[in-house]
Amino acid sequence: MQKNKKISLIFFAYGFMGKYSLESFKKNKFFDIRGIIVPGENKFYKSNFNLNKISKKVEVLKSNNKIKIYNFIKRIKPNVVLVSTFNKILDKKIIKLSKFINIHHGKLPKQKGRASVNWAILMGRNSIYITIHQVISKLDSGKIIQQKKIKIESKDNYQSVQLKIGNYLKNHISKIVFNYLQNKIKLKKNNQNNETWNSSRNPEDGMINFHEKTRYIHNLIRACSNKDFGAFCFLKEKKIIILESKINKRRVFEGIIPGRIIKIYKNGDVDCLCSDGILTIKKIYFKNKILKPSHIIKSTRDTLLND
Repeated sequence: MQKNKKISLIFFAYGFMGKYSLESFKKNKFFDIRGIIVPGENKFYKSNFNLNKISKKVEVLKSNNKIKIYNFIKRIKPNVVLVSTFNKILDKKIIKLSKFINIHHGKLPKQKGRASVNWAILMGRNSIYITIHQVISKLDSGKIIQQKKIKIESKDNYQSVQLKIGNYLKNHISKIVFNYLQNKIKLKKNNQNNETWNSSRNPEDGMINFHEKTRYIHNLIRACSNKDFGAFCFLKEKKIIILESKINKRRVFEGIIPGRIIKIYKNGDVDCLCSDGILTIKKIYFKNKILKPSHIIKSTRDTLLND
């Protein structure tokens, strides 16, 4: 790069981190955003960009096709490519076109793979890490540029953890990339001998089994609290997505039928039995509306089922 010349940038934005990364680079005078790659037709990945607000000087490629992506990057010839989320492993042919940096939510070499935010909440962790690392042809295995610990509090859910990650990226990612390109950061090893993995998650993985323990079900709801990948159950063959819950320790049940409704509150909340206690359901999503559960659940003889 020539002195005083802006650093040209392309970035992949297949998920929630793209918007925040864009905000960071737009504010940084050292970068020139040249291109953005967003998903084509893909039910699992959605960009959070409003493409109508993207500058006309920035080229946008809507594609999952590696050949089109290769040609797009080769033509623009950026100094650096930032991968904020992408659903495929980049092969060596593409990686040779520029310097590639990836943002991963997990403490590499631990927690490689997908859905790391969901898994962190579901497994009851009190933190998650953001790892910024070099891209090589092996997934999440390049040298580590920087890591940041993000706290997960008991009140947090998937969206609030996303927001914490997003705010960190908005304030820091362009500075980190700049310092890396100026060789001001000492890279750390990403030791493959210590790696662990998270599997991908599909919408059907959010199905609630009320024979599980209360804490597990509550964490599942927290980890999947959105209408597309929400934790769900059925009432009289009607699918209900549960968006918000609370563990209720005020009463102790010995005779338990998992899924049975035991109380309907005046404020619209309902209490439901799990294998070891009571879960208060506070907010649901049903027929494209966010509702209080008592709009659908009318009786203490109702039972929520998992099929």
